[in-house]
Amino acid sequence: MKITVIGTINKDLILPFQSASIESFGGIFYTATILSKLLPEATITPVSYIGEDVQVTIGAVLKQFPNISTEGLIPWEGKSHKVILEYESPHSRKEKSLFHFPPLTWQQVEPHLEADMIMVNMICGWDVELDAFRKIGQAHRERLYFDLHYLIMGIDDLGRRFPEPPQNVYEWLKQSKFVQMNEREFSEIQGEARNEVDFYNRRLQEDQVLLITRGSKGASLVYQRGEMIGRKEIPGHKLLHPVDPTGCGDAFGAGFVCNYLESGDINKAVEFANLVGAANAALRGTNEMHLLPERIAEIRRLSQP
Repeated sequence: MKITVIGTINKDLILPFQSASIESFGGIFYTATILSKLLPEATITPVSYIGEDVQVTIGAVLKQFPNISTEGLIPWEGKSHKVILEYESPHSRKEKSLFHFPPLTWQQVEPHLEADMIMVNMICGWDVELDAFRKIGQAHRERLYFDLHYLIMGIDDLGRRFPEPPQNVYEWLKQSKFVQMNEREFSEIQGEARNEVDFYNRRLQEDQVLLITRGSKGASLVYQRGEMIGRKEIPGHKLLHPVDPTGCGDAFGAGFVCNYLESGDINKAVEFANLVGAANAALRGTNEMHLLPERIAEIRRLSQP
């Protein structure tokens, strides 16, 4: 089994709410390492620029994940993309984005598309060219998972991020089989749609699956069967002592893809995605990713009646 993850690997500086700071690799590093832990027999290929300041470190860290291929990592003669996340409450944060890469091109992503699933995660919002994303969708739509993420965020001269959906945001949404966003992101692009079902009817196509994550409340699943568009609320897991919410959306996507490839059942895949997202919230950045299976087992035990 092969999974390709396209996006950006960050250097993260996380300033949690009322807790000690965390420095770790982030962005699609969450997705790739979680998939590595959940699917040890699969080959995981992240596709991202890697700045010269972290190339040696990334190589050393990835030796802990022998099923992650480094063939998609593109050396960049400059600093690696850095993100500063400052939490003002357990669930709200300010963010800065520094040292930017150009978008990935079709020529850079095309060699890595022979995979059972292709995940595109807009970590910074300009991770891949729209033309390249269209081509991926045209050739691999049924195997394409898209996380909207920071596509809808603008950036000022100091690197500060703020909501600013691009005019072509709906064109991005139509290219993939699976579309993920969180409830704040949904509110930014909802427009005149009354609710998630109305949004699906207006903006998506009948073969697509819409996933809206809601943290500990779980996730909404919206999809079409025949002439009917259905919405299902799948409950999440409330942790007694959450540690760090960073990367939980990335963890959700990894959990969904992992289970969907094994079961082919979108309902079961969302249930497992909620579990993996909760387990990620019990870790400090990606530095503790080796503890992920243990956290998943703990949450499963606590969730049993």
